[in-house]
Amino acid sequence: MRMIFVCALAAIVAGCSCYAPPQASIDACTASGLACLDRSSLSQTIEPEPAALDAETSDQVIAKAKITVAAKLEDPASAEFGEMKRTMRTNTLGHSIDTICGHVKGKKASGESTGDRPFLYLVKDDEAYVVDGAPTSAAATAYRNICN
Repeated sequence: MRMIFVCALAAIVAGCSCYAPPQASIDACTASGLACLDRSSLSQTIEPEPAALDAETSDQVIAKAKITVAAKLEDPASAEFGEMKRTMRTNTLGHSIDTICGHVKGKKASGESTGDRPFLYLVKDDEAYVVDGAPTSAAATAYRNICN
């Protein structure tokens, strides 16, 4: 699953330049459920409609996101969440992508603070990506393209 997401993130960075025959690239890009995301489609934010969201309430989804993001930290119990925003984005194929963007502070195993770090949570996939490192990392690029 992570490999598929990394490939999808690479497609974001490359502007979804899939070099396979058209049908093969659609099949390959949609295998992850993210489909080829490009910058123009990511700039469009659609406010979620109650009927469009999963049966879960926003509070349940936020709680699940916090648990998943905290699990990515060295010390999950130290997680402190800042502002979180839930949005629906559309990809180039018109599919909605339900995401939660936010910031989290935590502590390393040594007790040192990690500082405020951005994260991206994909609701449908129950996957979290915390920006931890270079601004050119896949997680940082996805956060910039989807959450900004």
